[in-house]
Amino acid sequence: EIVYNPSYDLLFAEETRSDLQGYEQGKLTKLGAVSVDTGIFTGRSPKDKYIVRDDTTRNTVWWSDQGKNDNKPISTEVWADLKSLVTRQLSGKRLFVVDTYCGANADTRLAVRFITEVAWQAHFVKNMFIRPTDEELKSYKPDFIVMNGAKCTNPNWQQQGL
Repeated sequence: EIVYNPSYDLLFAEETRSDLQGYEQGKLTKLGAVSVDTGIFTGRSPKDKYIVRDDTTRNTVWWSDQGKNDNKPISTEVWADLKSLVTRQLSGKRLFVVDTYCGANADTRLAVRFITEVAWQAHFVKNMFIRPTDEELKSYKPDFIVMNGAKCTNPNWQQQGL
């Protein structure tokens, strides 16, 4: 089942279900917000940022070997393996698809579609990005698609240099 652009009410009901466990389960706080315990994985993970080095990015990304940053390269082959791994993880699952814009200027913003199987992650995306209007959704075409494979474990991460 695919749930396109779920409402906050639906996401709240999903993320606070009593049958969820671990980092999937959101708990209602005394003030009515939803809190999620992500375990040891808190905040950003900038040291785990990898970008495909190809003809498009070779001379347009400031790579980590050129200065103090975390832009580490991966090959198109490693990217294809990761995409396949995440695609298999998400296949046949109940998924939340959230269409968003990144950037407020209509001339320069990017249309980004997020796909996740964890309700609170869809809720986070809805809060962090600009939601298209109903009219904009009629002709929405994503510039980027983010497939969130949060439940994936990559057995080849060491061999791939990740």
